[in-house]
Amino acid sequence: MYELASTGHAAMSFNGSTDKTHRRALRAFAESETLSNSDDEDGLDIIDSSRKGLDLSQYIEVLTQTQSQSQQINEDNDIQILDDDHSDDSEPVPVSKGRRPRAAASSANSSEAEIESEWSDEGTGNPWQEFKNRKKSKRQAVAAETNRIRARKKSKVAAAAASSIVGRKPPKQKRGQGPTGFSTDSVAEDASADATYLDEPIPDYIISRQKNLKKLHEAGLRYPPDFTGISIISSGSEEKPVLGRAIKPQRQKKDIKLHDSGGVIPAPIAQWLRDYQVEGAQFLHEKFVKQTGAILGDDMGLGKTIQVITFLTAAFGKTATKGDSKYVRQIRRHGKRWYPRILIVCPGTLMQNWEDELGKWGWWEVCRYHGSNVADRKGVLGAASKGMLEIMITTYTTYRNHESEINTIDWDCVVADECHQIKSKNAEITKAMNKVNALCRIGLTGTAIQNKYEELWNLLNWARPGAYGSAQEWKQAISLPLKLGQAHDATNAQLAESRSRAQELVHKILPSVFLRRMKTLIAHQLPKKSDRIIFCQLTETQADAYRTFLGSDKCQFIQTAREDCDCGSGKKRGWCCYVEVTDQGESWNTFIFPCMVTLQKLANHLALIVPQSSEPREKQAKDTDLLQTACPGTWKELFRNRDSILKQSQSEFCGKWKVLRRLLDFWHSNGDKVLIFSYNVRLLRLLRALFDIEGTKYNFSYLDGSMKYDERSKAVADFNSDPEQFVFLISTKAGGVGLNITSANKVVIIDPNWNPAYDLQAQDRAYRIGQTRDVEVFRLVSSGTIEEIVYARQIYKQQQANIGYNASEERRYFKGVMDNANKKGELFGLENLFTFEESNVLLRDIMHKTNIAETKAGIDAIDFNFDDSQLDSDDDDILSNKSLGIDDDNVNLGEMKKLVDSFASTTSTTAKGRGKNSMKRNGPDPINAILAKAGVQYTHENSEVIGRSEIEARLGRQAMELRNDIELSSKRVFQASQSQSQSQHGAHSHPFSHQDHDEEMEYSEGDDDLKITGSATKGEFKINYRYRPDERIRKRQFCSMAESMGFDDPVEFALLVESSTQEERRKMLERFYRGRRKELSRDVGGG
Repeated sequence: MYELASTGHAAMSFNGSTDKTHRRALRAFAESETLSNSDDEDGLDIIDSSRKGLDLSQYIEVLTQTQSQSQQINEDNDIQILDDDHSDDSEPVPVSKGRRPRAAASSANSSEAEIESEWSDEGTGNPWQEFKNRKKSKRQAVAAETNRIRARKKSKVAAAAASSIVGRKPPKQKRGQGPTGFSTDSVAEDASADATYLDEPIPDYIISRQKNLKKLHEAGLRYPPDFTGISIISSGSEEKPVLGRAIKPQRQKKDIKLHDSGGVIPAPIAQWLRDYQVEGAQFLHEKFVKQTGAILGDDMGLGKTIQVITFLTAAFGKTATKGDSKYVRQIRRHGKRWYPRILIVCPGTLMQNWEDELGKWGWWEVCRYHGSNVADRKGVLGAASKGMLEIMITTYTTYRNHESEINTIDWDCVVADECHQIKSKNAEITKAMNKVNALCRIGLTGTAIQNKYEELWNLLNWARPGAYGSAQEWKQAISLPLKLGQAHDATNAQLAESRSRAQELVHKILPSVFLRRMKTLIAHQLPKKSDRIIFCQLTETQADAYRTFLGSDKCQFIQTAREDCDCGSGKKRGWCCYVEVTDQGESWNTFIFPCMVTLQKLANHLALIVPQSSEPREKQAKDTDLLQTACPGTWKELFRNRDSILKQSQSEFCGKWKVLRRLLDFWHSNGDKVLIFSYNVRLLRLLRALFDIEGTKYNFSYLDGSMKYDERSKAVADFNSDPEQFVFLISTKAGGVGLNITSANKVVIIDPNWNPAYDLQAQDRAYRIGQTRDVEVFRLVSSGTIEEIVYARQIYKQQQANIGYNASEERRYFKGVMDNANKKGELFGLENLFTFEESNVLLRDIMHKTNIAETKAGIDAIDFNFDDSQLDSDDDDILSNKSLGIDDDNVNLGEMKKLVDSFASTTSTTAKGRGKNSMKRNGPDPINAILAKAGVQYTHENSEVIGRSEIEARLGRQAMELRNDIELSSKRVFQASQSQSQSQHGAHSHPFSHQDHDEEMEYSEGDDDLKITGSATKGEFKINYRYRPDERIRKRQFCSMAESMGFDDPVEFALLVESSTQEERRKMLERFYRGRRKELSRDVGGG
């Protein structure tokens, strides 16, 4: 401990226990569970540092950063390389031996003795000892909570196992109680009956207000204010809102009575509201009356702000006439009557929007609590405390810095806009918001689940403190079951548990606190939209640099860190003889994030790693070393031309430009308008230069974070109004939210973000109410690189969100499980990030393997659910020609196209939900031809990959039947689990067949040689499948499939397959394999 304490000598000086800086340092040191940073310039995730082996200087660095800390700590928090690698290991993150931390290296000797005495273990009540005691108590509490949850879970499992027999169905749950035990009632039961450990205890003033409210019973309900004896005479008949003629009223101009909450939505507002907006306002007002919290999680563009203003109008008893402006003064004149006081906390960029919307929809006394003027802030806070204003607006940062002052007022309601900013449990803003002095806490977000299910708990715990147990309890009861059941190699028990927990979450836990509606509610007002992922090849120059950099010492140390050390010690290389990178003198783990950033730059444009002369010398030196590592043969020329943006903008430096250039030419000839988003401003400037070099001479607009707000607004207005403006280059950070650019109908996202919500928000700049043309989105992903992993994680996260929101039965593509060091699969861990699949598209293989696994398992699910007579009947075969309305003797091209159309009409409910808003490609697609010319080997629609799967629904029902079967519950749903990274070699019998040992698996060195011996149902025989035979056999099988579908020319069939969706292809495979199986069975039987 002495050595640890001595490392932070020069970071700050301690002059006594009363010193403010000293206290802040102790607080940062004590409360930090992880080392969190704000977003980097490239919009990438920040790696959480491991807590083990950290020295004091790192905590002091945290302290120095807190003044400029971002509002949203740990923006994505999804890479988690160190946590993934070490959370379950006993090995700490290695620290370089013999090197002092930088903060300590610059300290003066005179201050060292002072700090050492200050942090010594001698004496009583010293800060270091107090800190150790606090940390120890906190660790013990967390461990006790985790052990309690696990013990309770084990006892339930043991009780269930004791009563389980083969084929036993799970017992029915008692009504109102689920396996999680989370309360879903209102404020009377917001605090859990059981002792719940919370990392941040509920403030005493909140507990006191809750107790007082319970004592009051009905008298504590916050119905609209009492205006008895108050006469408010309006000077005129002016009403709000006054909307343009283009906007049509949604209903008659009548008041809407909210019967359950006693409120009234006045006619001037009610006439403009859609039904779902009325429902949302009523939902929020009910929570306000009962003084409890809720989250309004409507999709982007559904008018969450309007719903809040509507509910506030009802809560204040306003009429949407000019007389509302006199309410505050009249209430104050008539004694101490209760009148609501509302606090709105939002990002700084939205403060003006809230003021504008409040002024548009009514008359309100609104003030900002913001800015550097102390007197102004005190004046606003004083007016609020005296009841002289109705609504106070502030930002997350301002609230965090002045939480103690703001919380001196008992707010009747706090509205947190974009509340996903408090999704991280350890972020300072989350800790501050958990202390807000309000019982009614309303959160607004369209992306409550961005990365993981724990984010949802953070929001729910903020809205209703303590009602949803501890973070550990939520993890054990919700997060782990949902994530394990979604894995490709999940067992029947895991899948059943996942589906049952998802149903409980969606139908029992969330309804009373979380309201979410999707954009399909306004689908009739929107045109069609497609979202296509384009997997682009790197240029040879890019590929050489990418490959060379991966071969550098830094990357090699990272790649091999978890391999056994060659010294024979039994330890891993990265924790034994290979801690420090050769010639660098620093631990390999310090290079993880910089190397990841470099790989992403190389995947986009080679010039992004070239140093700039405008940067500091130290950074130029580092970038020069990096350039020399990646381009040993050409770095001198690249460095010499570093200030020539024209020479840096060569097309050979960017594989995506080959694709983008052809698309832009095609769109320009069609009169389209294009938005191009990128997180890297330098990349946008390089693209702008490419327009000039290639001779395109496109008229373009430009927007990034360096522009003032009025300049951004002007750029958007000019682009929307000028038909000659063709391309709009936009920084995703600066223009990804809040902009309305409906003049564009094509959207290109150059570089995917770890957080899928950001890419979706960028798309909505064009796809929103007011758009009159079909919108096509193109996301460019460099195949075989780290970008493919980024997009794969987007799929993983979007599927998690769909499961959390509506218990969607999503396809199980990946073996990887987030935050599980033993199940990294294809997505997680350093091994997957630091690879280069030069001639392979990882996701294409994953999709194809999943298609085959689903087709096989789907047929078995039918076998399980239907009796043998149905299986033996061609008439009842759901995939037979007769059932599909096709004559066996006359299958021609026209009928095959009808078949494909019929497949499209019978796809999953998700596809139905998309309706006309999902674009269908009919006939030859010119975009496909353009992409093929540009060397693109694979594309897919994002909507085809994500969404409900009918096969998964069948498998889920089947797993529920088998969850208590001793023999079959532990068997995998996909017996031939075909993951790329972590194949589990072994033999298993098929859980769904009616014969013993009717399916076996054989493995060779790789997945490509995987053999499956198909299950044999009654009257049939086993068929050996081989996932990836050689090319000659695959061509022969494809020709056989074309012939069975009625095509004389396989090329015609190939064109049909190319234009088909993933769901249509799966249906064709199912039909072919079932027909082939029966045909072989008849041949063998006849022989």
